[in-house]
Amino acid sequence: MNNSATLFKYTLRDLLRRKSVYLLLAMSVLFVLMLRGCFDGHYLVNGRPMNPGAVAWVVSRIIFHTVSAGIYVMAALVSMKLFSKDRSDGSLVMVLSRPVSRWQYVAGRIAGTWFFCLMFMLILHVAILVTVWQKTGTLMPGYLGASLVCSVNLMFVIACVCLLTLYLPDFIGVLSTLGLICVGIVSDGGYRLFHGATLGSVLSSGADAGPSLWRIFYPKLFMLQLTADSIISGSEFHPMGPVHPIINVLFFLILIMTALVMAFNRKEI
Repeated sequence: MNNSATLFKYTLRDLLRRKSVYLLLAMSVLFVLMLRGCFDGHYLVNGRPMNPGAVAWVVSRIIFHTVSAGIYVMAALVSMKLFSKDRSDGSLVMVLSRPVSRWQYVAGRIAGTWFFCLMFMLILHVAILVTVWQKTGTLMPGYLGASLVCSVNLMFVIACVCLLTLYLPDFIGVLSTLGLICVGIVSDGGYRLFHGATLGSVLSSGADAGPSLWRIFYPKLFMLQLTADSIISGSEFHPMGPVHPIINVLFFLILIMTALVMAFNRKEI
């Protein structure tokens, strides 16, 4: 376990040493702050103007999910060369020639990458929290809890990319992971849309057969994102099927990590 902690620190230090990281972070924070103008916009709902507090509330949640999606893409791009880079520059041979097991190497590298991306995401979500506080005068700590929920999705993305890039070209592994997420968005989002309160009265005449089996057991990254949104809004969350999204995603995360360690153990160094 000490070896994993050492590799965790090495990975984090290596990522923080890149100057481009700080430039990207500064640009991202600036982008979030530039969106403050959206909080002051005039929006109509059913022909009636929304009050400024409600506008800030809705817009901040949209920006929250936009930032999360951007971090998922960034994490996928950072992770796609996590192992291949070490193999090409000889770092992998040097590390594994010491008393370091392969599972410790995998755990340390992935944990360091995850924590780096999590810090990036937390900084941007805190910027949103401060902006909402400034606009409404109300401090909403739910944003931080929601950000921690999104960190489970973040780990899933990193682990999935690392597993796929052991067998596929790096960019194909990234596209496959993002495609898996998009399928979940279309499936779960479409189901929630057509079974939500807005269309409930329209579809009440038809029989509700419930979600198909594959939808229930498909990785619920989108539904977990909705769980984070419910934490921000303080509303009740209704999961699809009998299993809560966080249990679903954690199950697939453990499955992917197990497959990743087993596949890495069989790889030639």
